[in-house]
Amino acid sequence: MNFLRFDARLLIDAIWRYMLAVLLVAAAAGIALAINPRIGESTAALFFAAVIISSWVGGLGPGLMATALAAYVAGKYYRINPVGSVGFGWDDALQAGVFVAVAVLTSSLTSMRKRAESALHKAYAELEARIQVRTSELRESEERFRLLVDGVADYAIVTLDSSGRVVSWNPGASRIFGYSNEQAVGQHASAFYPPEESVRGKPAADLLEAAQLGRRESEGWRVRRDGSQFWANVITTALRNEQGHLRGFAQITRDVSELRSLEKEVLEISEREQMRIGHDLHDGVGQELTGIALLTQNLRQKLAQQSLPEEAQAARIASLINRALDQARKLARGFSPVEMEPQGLETALRDLAAKVQSSVKRPCVVSCKGTPNLSDDASAVHLFRIAQEAVNNAVRHSRSTQIRIELDTIDGLTTLMVHDNGAGMPAVDSRNKGMGISVMQYRARMIGGALDIQSSSSGTSIICRCPVPESHESPAARRQKAASILSDAAAASLARR
Repeated sequence: MNFLRFDARLLIDAIWRYMLAVLLVAAAAGIALAINPRIGESTAALFFAAVIISSWVGGLGPGLMATALAAYVAGKYYRINPVGSVGFGWDDALQAGVFVAVAVLTSSLTSMRKRAESALHKAYAELEARIQVRTSELRESEERFRLLVDGVADYAIVTLDSSGRVVSWNPGASRIFGYSNEQAVGQHASAFYPPEESVRGKPAADLLEAAQLGRRESEGWRVRRDGSQFWANVITTALRNEQGHLRGFAQITRDVSELRSLEKEVLEISEREQMRIGHDLHDGVGQELTGIALLTQNLRQKLAQQSLPEEAQAARIASLINRALDQARKLARGFSPVEMEPQGLETALRDLAAKVQSSVKRPCVVSCKGTPNLSDDASAVHLFRIAQEAVNNAVRHSRSTQIRIELDTIDGLTTLMVHDNGAGMPAVDSRNKGMGISVMQYRARMIGGALDIQSSSSGTSIICRCPVPESHESPAARRQKAASILSDAAAASLARR
């Protein structure tokens, strides 16, 4: 039934369009007759108008029908030939042919234009509908992304422009840094670094590395609005357009102060346990072995006085006990390498150098200037472990002929450097660094310091700079002093390199 109703509607529409063509031609003929009973060129435009309107409204079929009717009416009821002529000559035929040709062409062009406009309107309507659908999808996607970003409270999600200024700032960033969105947008990323690192140009260096590598992950100190500092894990990703041009950066920052505190506590527990084992070896096993050695020596003397042959066996036992005692003392020293005194770190480093020279027959020199200015004894242990790992790496991998250990304390800043003259090491990043480098970086973080690795064909330098311990100076004075010290130290290390 629906199909029949659809066909009836099309039939009625077709009848209406053709009837309109007939009525328009009739109207044109009537008007022409009323104006001039003998039609001339001045009234021929009326029939052209009827053909054009029929084609525009009804399409090509009604337009051709109007053309045929107009030609018939003009030839039947009017004389195309000049007034006074008695026949239908070649001139009349030519005029009629021109009229029909022009009418057919006009009808065709009008119909084609009508169809083109109709197709254009349809395409425009479809395009507009697609744009609306796409716009709606984009709005929904943006809304979901906004809800996701705004709903993350434990991470600071920040976008920066290519110069490093804040473009967007999520609620998590407000919670972590203490700045509102209005206060943060437009600020440079260096505003969230400690002043001494900003003076050294670290913010710009971090963004440059992210732009070169595409992504950079690091940990370090960041500053809140109230001036307090926290230990942060920061992932910086470079944002580029389709042409590869840098558009900005996306940063995800997480406050890992509690995790770092827990890691530091675990490491300190491990160090304390190692020191306890070292003390037990020294004070327990060592004392027992010392007592046994004394008893064995007394037994040897008695056997010697009696000229018994067992005296040689007693001497052999005494020698083995003394060797075991020496090994126990070395193990104790390994578990607790730094004595609890200001010169303990220097002594441990010199013992390490002496062990390298005696075991692998490789020159290892130690240079110490000033008294180490460290916050606690655990910092001294961490520094020794860093030096120990760096020296072991130089012995095993660098093919060096000399190793130099430097411990300098200048204006309160303690710097440890281990340098070898080997062949250098491959470029180190987060993807290919070994366990030893990770442990050294971890220990440097535990004491709030920074580990710098400089390598070239002339050798490798591993540098750890320790922060200045808290004093009674004002925060501003401490920041200014630290900035000056770190800047000078960085310049000196570059000059050595």
